[in-house]
Amino acid sequence: MNEKKRTKLFPYNFRLLLLAMLLMHVLMVVASFYPPIISNLGLVPQLPERLYGIFTAPFIHASWGHLTGNSIGLFISGYLASLQTGFKRVTVFIMVMTGVLVWVFGEYGNHIGASGIVMGYYGFLFGTAVFNRNLVGAISFTVLVAVTYYLDFAFLATLLDFSAQTSSSNHIFGFISGLLGAYIFRQSKK
Repeated sequence: MNEKKRTKLFPYNFRLLLLAMLLMHVLMVVASFYPPIISNLGLVPQLPERLYGIFTAPFIHASWGHLTGNSIGLFISGYLASLQTGFKRVTVFIMVMTGVLVWVFGEYGNHIGASGIVMGYYGFLFGTAVFNRNLVGAISFTVLVAVTYYLDFAFLATLLDFSAQTSSSNHIFGFISGLLGAYIFRQSKK
């Protein structure tokens, strides 16, 4: 396969996401030997000394199962989102906005994991389809919902999961952040 085809299959933006996922796996290995990393790098709402968790929490996971679930969601939604214009700035926006909203409004606890970013990509793809009247965005969102449903990761069930071990605020605020990002960074029609 030549370089041009490889670039189309795995765009540069998606390669950056793969590097971030590799970092998540490396940190999980470190956490296997040094478990306090999980509690030390999470986001704890309304605790000023834990604001750094806005940037660190998405890379930390409670278990290999947690990381695997988020990795699958991140791989699928991240790939489709990476095909959209403004992917890098929207990713940073989703991470920061989700973290800020969880820090301000989230329930007390140690919030960790990349699910806010995964749900942010869902929101971004949906918002891109709606705000830009973008056929590729609409198809991407439809494919994302269909594939995750097929893989038994039902979108609405994940978005509205209020179980004790799940950061529902991370899911909801991630989706909202993705919608906001799609709206703020929408392409102007000339």
